[in-house]
Amino acid sequence: MSKYEPLSKFLKSRPASELPMTFTEVESVLGFPLPPSARSYPAWWSNNVGTNVAVRSWREAGWKTSRVDVPGERVTFVRDAPLSPATQEEAATAGDCSEFTLRRSDLSRSAWRMLEELAEGSDAGFAQAAVRIIENAAQARRRELISSFESFAPLEANSVSLIREDRDGR
Repeated sequence: MSKYEPLSKFLKSRPASELPMTFTEVESVLGFPLPPSARSYPAWWSNNVGTNVAVRSWREAGWKTSRVDVPGERVTFVRDAPLSPATQEEAATAGDCSEFTLRRSDLSRSAWRMLEELAEGSDAGFAQAAVRIIENAAQARRRELISSFESFAPLEANSVSLIREDRDGR
């Protein structure tokens, strides 16, 4: 067992897809001080497993480091592997939207049911269903804005077409 196993267990237990921590918080989880190189060299926090047992602990837990701030003594861990089925009930992570975490407690029962129905109707998980709803709402809002632009001032047909093409391409 690696001395960094407590960090691995801690990260595995987190339902979030992103976890900012101070170096002091990491040390608290570990139960011992980080080596001096962790406070001096950003490379210590790299995601290259190599011979660094600390890196192996967070990589094997399904996480990677991001936004390492050595002078500020801060690091952000980002989920690099999908959540286990048991954890998905509590938190869902949107595949390409790794910063997006959704918890049951964040939504009303009816909103959660709506997401369940949308997720059941496709291969998408809860968070992907939420992202789809947000994207649809954003597209509807863009359409409203384009309509309001047209009503304020007559735009050249080409300008309106370009705006519509841009909107539809998103």
